[in-house]
Formats: sequence, C-alpha cells, structure tokens
Amino acid sequence: MKKFTLSAGTVVLAAGLAACGEGENTDYTENEGAENIMNNELAEENDMDNNDNNAITDNENNFTNNEENAENGNAGSEAGDDWYEGLAFSEFELDAEYEDGEYEAEYEYNDGNPEAEIEDTRDGNLELGGQEALDELEQILPQLELTGENREDEVFEAVLAAFDLEDDYDELEVEIEFFDGGETDAEDQ
Repeated sequence: MKKFTLSAGTVVLAAGLAACGEGENTDYTENEGAENIMNNELAEENDMDNNDNNAITDNENNFTNNEENAENGNAGSEAGDDWYEGLAFSEFELDAEYEDGEYEAEYEYNDGNPEAEIEDTRDGNLELGGQEALDELEQILPQLELTGENREDEVFEAVLAAFDLEDDYDELEVEIEFFDGGETDAEDQ
C-alpha cells in the first residue's frame, strides 16, 4: 500500500513539475531538489521493503531447514558435530589381538567433551588421537546398538562388523559403560 501511495504521489509531483516548467524560466534548481528528495525517499523505502522481504525469506528458509533437520534426526546439531550425543554408552574400549598386530580403540564421553584414541599395528603403525580418532569413530560407534543386556557373542559380532575386523583374532576384549549404569565386559581368548 505504501508503494502505491508513493508511486501515485511521485506521478502527481512529476506532472506538476512538468506543467510548471513550460515557462521561459531556466532556473530548475528548486524543482530538481524537490525531485531528488522524493527519489531518495522512494529509494530508501524500496530498500526497507526489500530488507523486510529478505528477512521474511530468510526466516522461512531457516524454518524449513529446522523442519528438515528435525525430520532427519539432526535437530540442534551443527554439521554433524554432536553424533556422540545419540550413543547409549559413555565409555567404550576395544582390544583385538591378532597374530600380525593389535587393534585398539578407546572412546570416552566426558560430559559432552569426547576423547578418543585408535591404535592399529596390524599393517604398519597407525595412531590416531583427538579429533582424528573421533572422526574415524563417528562412522563406527553409532552402528553399535548395544545394551548391557546383550550376550557376549552378540557384542563380539556387532563390534567386529562395525569396526570391519577379522574374526581370526587371538584375543578380543570389549568393555562398555552405558549411560543407564549398565556395563559389558566381554572377553574371548
């Protein structure tokens, strides 16, 4: 409505200025000043309207993205950095000994400040700590849908599959502490 009123006012003002300018007076500075003021006011209002429209569009996009994140189970997360919040356990330790080396993985929740270490000496000597280890475990630990009620064979099967480890180990030990207070301490020699 403001745009229409301003547009109509501008047309009337322009017509009035054009009608007044038919004389032989060559001093146009007064009329030009009024016209410039009116044009500046129109430009400012258009900018404000555009900003309002952009704000509405941005809010609609944010709302849509929040809805999509909620549908995908990502509500409140920033680019996947809270993957560990969905885990059922606060501590996880894996020690798999093979003839040609050992694979160890440790994870601790630490009240939302997780720590992790991975060491693999089977094919060389790989050691990961800090964010590198967390990035690696982000692909693995969420696959483990274990509780303190699982049997040892279920724990071993799930861990070997998630970590993509061979089942020809010499010794396998898995220790898990769950948020609900349950614990698993499974060992196979």
